Amino acid sequence: MDLDDLDLFSELNILKEIIGLENDKSIDILNYIKGINYFPNAYVAYGIMLTILVLVASTKRSFYKYKLIKSYLRSTMSNKD
Repeated sequence: MDLDDLDLFSELNILKEIIGLENDKSIDILNYIKGINYFPNAYVAYGIMLTILVLVASTKRSFYKYKLIKSYLRSTMSNKD
């Protein structure tokens, strides 16, 4: 589904007035939108936003683990002839 930027902007402004976005967590807002099924563009945008946050965090963890493994392997290597 394609997002319409003007519709999304309007939906987010209405949501801000209805539920006060400053005080709620993103997942709570997503569940609220899903429950009322009235803001399709905002629902897709929040779903994408929450998915991207998870993907970025898991990628950072992967690189951190890689550095630990690489350091361990370097420290355990030796020249045995």
